[in-house]
Formats: sequence, structure tokens, C-alpha cells
Amino acid sequence: LLSFLCCCCFAWPGLAAQDDNPGPVILTWSGDPGSSQTITWLMDDGTPACVQYLEADDYEGSFDSAKNIEVNGDVFDAGGYRYSALLTGLLPNTEYVYRVGRGGNWSQVYSFSTAAYSDAFTFLYLGDIQSGYGSWGSMVETIYQENPRVKFSLLGGDLTDNGSDATEWRQFLEAAAGVFSRIAMMPTRGNHDGSLFINFFALPDNGPNGLKQEFYSFDYGNCHFAVLNSGNNTDENAKQWLREDLQGSDRTWKLALFHHPAYPAFEDYKTIDESIRENWVPILEQCGVDMVFVGHQHEYMRTYPICQGKIQAEPHSCGIVYVMGNSGSKYYSAGAQFPYIAIEEPGSNYQVIDINGDVLTMTSIKANGDII
Repeated sequence: LLSFLCCCCFAWPGLAAQDDNPGPVILTWSGDPGSSQTITWLMDDGTPACVQYLEADDYEGSFDSAKNIEVNGDVFDAGGYRYSALLTGLLPNTEYVYRVGRGGNWSQVYSFSTAAYSDAFTFLYLGDIQSGYGSWGSMVETIYQENPRVKFSLLGGDLTDNGSDATEWRQFLEAAAGVFSRIAMMPTRGNHDGSLFINFFALPDNGPNGLKQEFYSFDYGNCHFAVLNSGNNTDENAKQWLREDLQGSDRTWKLALFHHPAYPAFEDYKTIDESIRENWVPILEQCGVDMVFVGHQHEYMRTYPICQGKIQAEPHSCGIVYVMGNSGSKYYSAGAQFPYIAIEEPGSNYQVIDINGDVLTMTSIKANGDII
């Protein structure tokens, strides 16, 4: 890293200065949220580019005193390159100002804040998007304006409809960048997301061999998050990794995120729910997972606490609440009224989760602002 901190971003020979402005900028974490930040963006030209950053208190309109990290571009699609930089050694609970680019082509000035080492914080859950990216982006902007305490968001997969379509991915990223250039998004891969999901996102590299970044985990405050690719729920290495990952955490809350529901809102006869219940749910229950966030069926649904297939009236020792979200404009009608369903609501929605020590409060809200 030290070798990068000294680099400067000069105009590179042959750079097309007028048409190589940085594209959408997205924050994720691939390291500790309290001391690092991962910044990913697109550019048309593949030559090296930089992140320049400094503490917000030291920023007076100039990046002359900023630290610089230079990174190379990787091919994202036929029309551009993806850049990703990991900033480390940051101070917790501190605001930083940054920009990305090179030479005379820089993004606008953005800011982010590192995590405070606190057991009181708020995060957001956003289920399937899949279409209507502009209206989705406007909704997310409104959510963030009304909930500035939100520190990051989980995304439940199917970010696009055709995951091999670079145009769709760019539309999604453009819509997301308004908020997620300021706070991190941590996504799971849905069945529509395709290879460009892996091409773009920089996520924790702590998953099982051969499936890294499709399976990963991270900690924030007193919560441990396990993120899984439900389209690959039978892999034995992934199952072993999941067990060891959850058993290795002593955080107050253990939460999981994957796309397909283990307990569906309605029967779709694809049997993937049965496979997840067979392969993953026993591990989740044995390792003390409290809540699982899913998507796929395009409605809001919350279950009662479930353990070993039964509703738990006193879920102190075993009982997982499954939450299905849908933040996009595609939605289905209410489902089959399975007995484990506590509530369901069609339409676009989002969930705000407040953690305060050993109390978790989730508020589910329609896209129009009405509380579910």
C-alpha cells in the first residue's frame, strides 16, 4: 500500500481527456468498515486511474494534500473498464472526502464516513430491483434523505433483469450512485444478475475457494452478516464454509442474506426452496442465525420465527425470522397464505433496521412512504 500512497495521477499519453470522465462510483467493503473503504467506478479508457482522499476536516476545496491510490482498470464490458481501490488505515467514525479519475478528468467530490465501533446503528434492506432503475434511484434518494442515520444497505439480488446486458448494469449503477457513492452497498447475487455482478463488485474475499465474493461475510458493530449465493446451495465446500463462518462469530446478532426464499410467499414449483431448507436452514438454525433477508418473489413478506419447520411462540433458543423484500417496480400479488407468514404486502417496499444492543427493530415501508 505504501508504494501507492506516493503516486500522482498525471495526464497519461494518448488519454482522450474530453470523453473519459469517470462513470458511476459505488462504495462497498472488502475490509473492516471502521478502518477501510472500497471504491469502485467505471471509465472508458483502461489506463491507470486514482482515488484522491483526505479527512473532511482537512478539505478546503483542494486535493493538493490528499493521499492518492493508483489502480489499473479491468475490462468490465465492451465499452469500458472497472476500477476498484481499497483505502486502508482510516480512522473510525470519521468523514472523508474523495474523488476518482486522472489528469484533467475527475469525478465530482464525494464523501463517506467510516464505521463507529458501536452497538447502535441503522442499516437498510432493499429487495429485488430488476427494472425501473430511474424510479428506484429516486426512491433510494428519498429513503436516504428521510433516514440519514442509515450506514449501509443490503441488496437482495436481481439488481438487473438481464445480467449479461451491460446497458442494464450501467443503468442500475447510475441510479445507485446517487446514494451509494456515500454509503456502502453489500449485495447478494440473484438468478438474473449474471457475470457482470462478479465483474463489477469488490466484496470481502473470505468465502470458500472457487466461490469467493459470491459467498462472503462481514461484521458491522455487534452484527455478523453472512451473504450467500442461493443459486449454488448444494455445494459442500460452501456449506462447510457457512458453518465455520457462523460458528466463528461471537457477535450479538447473526444475520444472513440470500436471494431465493427458504420459506416462499407462494408456491412456484421450482423446488429451490426445498433445497435451501435441506442444505442451509439446519446450519442457520444450529449456528444461531436470527434473521434472514431474501427476495425473488417480488413482494414484502415476513414470517413468524421458524425452527425445524415449526412456528416458535418463544423463539429464545431457536427461531429465524425470514424477511422478503421488493424495492423495484415489478411485483406480484399476495401469495398462498402459508401458516408461517406473519404479514405480506404487494408492491415496492424497503426495510429500515435499527440495532440498539440486544434489540433489533425493523420498520417496513412502502415506496410511497406508508408504513407496512
